Amino acid sequence: MFEIYLSNTALKALKDLDKRIAGKAKGALLTLKTSPLPIKEYDIKKVEGVEDIYRLRISRDRIVYRIDWDKKEINVIKIDKRSEKTYRL
Repeated sequence: MFEIYLSNTALKALKDLDKRIAGKAKGALLTLKTSPLPIKEYDIKKVEGVEDIYRLRISRDRIVYRIDWDKKEINVIKIDKRSEKTYRL
């Protein structure tokens, strides 16, 4: 089981999402607790050029997160609409 931590930016963005999308995002985050790479359930891809950082697609929004396999932690870095700036860390 993984622990999930949201950055302040990600937490604020989650609160600002449309209720329907926020519900889907919360469901996705709960799924990540047991399986950080649920490829079949969600559209998840590794962010190129960065180690252990992935993005999960929910509609037009992206959840960008880092997996710490040793500590069994998932750190949600940001939640944002899809754009080039979403992947700038």
